[in-house]
Amino acid sequence: MIDVCNPALFDESLVQLRGHKSDVGQKFKGRFTLLYFGMKFNQNRLSSIFSGTYFPSEVLESMLDELYSKASRAANDCVLMPFEGRYLARTGLTKPGNSYPTNTWRNHFHLQKGIGCYAPKSDLESPTFLSQSRLACRHLRPTTAGTLSGAKCALGSGAEYRNEEHPKWLQIGQDQLGLAVVDLQNLTNFQQYVAPDGVRIPFWAFAVAIYHDAYPGLVTGARDQVGRAEFMADFNLSDLEFDAYFDDSVDNERNAVVLGIARNAPVAVPRSGPHVLAPQPRTRALRELSTEELLMPTSVPPPAVNTGWDAEQYVKSALDAAGWNANVVSRFGRGYDIIAQKGLRTIFVEVKSSLGLCSPILTALEWQQALVYNDGYILAVLENFNTTGMNTVYWIPDPANRCVATAQQTLSYSVARRVWTNATVPMTNL
Repeated sequence: MIDVCNPALFDESLVQLRGHKSDVGQKFKGRFTLLYFGMKFNQNRLSSIFSGTYFPSEVLESMLDELYSKASRAANDCVLMPFEGRYLARTGLTKPGNSYPTNTWRNHFHLQKGIGCYAPKSDLESPTFLSQSRLACRHLRPTTAGTLSGAKCALGSGAEYRNEEHPKWLQIGQDQLGLAVVDLQNLTNFQQYVAPDGVRIPFWAFAVAIYHDAYPGLVTGARDQVGRAEFMADFNLSDLEFDAYFDDSVDNERNAVVLGIARNAPVAVPRSGPHVLAPQPRTRALRELSTEELLMPTSVPPPAVNTGWDAEQYVKSALDAAGWNANVVSRFGRGYDIIAQKGLRTIFVEVKSSLGLCSPILTALEWQQALVYNDGYILAVLENFNTTGMNTVYWIPDPANRCVATAQQTLSYSVARRVWTNATVPMTNL
């Protein structure tokens, strides 16, 4: 176990990770490595090619931003690139000194310069297809033999390569419906980027870099000390996967430096409560609303036929009717239930409902998102919710700054996949 709360240990860990990148050289792809571990960390929520469903690219961007963000830093300068030792803004925000919003991840999702592929499940579940060069793909429509430059995918509605070849980690849904991940346990498909030529990441430096000052609401933000077992459970790794990607040996010189500092460091004070981001400056000024305006609800009629709508779908219906393009993303556990866009404005809506009067309870991650998006985060409250009758929706923008909340702590239990798969029995044994 290693103390992940020590700032000096964190700084040294970044030095060692930059050194690791230099050791490996050009074959090391730090951004792709972070993308892989982001998908592993969130694999319980991301759609796979075997599920027949897809997730919006915005959901994966949000997941990656949150995993690598530091809670004490401003949202426009908080996303750590540990192998580079620098910070970026969360997606869509502008880093100080830049003139344009950050797009850290999305370009890497598509085939032009990333890991996306339009092939069907039957191809993407084949180890042969996954290991095959894209130049040999039967769906490729090249313009010049022997190069991907200018080549197009016959399945991709005109998608064009930029002469960069990367592995196939994400399926791009037909008609751009979303993304799905391939088999994340297929070592040969990921090892070439995460541990090229068998040079594995110094584990102790990576663990400190990821867990130090991590976002609340994520398990990484709740741990003061981390060891191999905790990391494997949090990132859904088997022993085989861990050993393929990480070196946790004290014989590793970069591990030895980090562990040496940890042994001589004073004992850190454990986190005493919810570790939350300080309120951020609003990205758009809110006009002060009167009490009457704040309580001005939207009435939404029930469907003509009862299709089992829930509160999220009522809110989506209200947004759609008001000209928003709303998508329900609650199943991905992002700290909001709906992403809605109208023109250049994007809002993140969290729906809370009750069969009686409602006093909403927000999770740590939901509250963190409210602090990040401020007036772009909307709390939609439905009291006396009725699935078959007329409902009233109350809209509360920027709840983290406009509402006073009381912090509460809850306890949950996580069962790793590698654990429950060893405990399964045939139905006849039930």
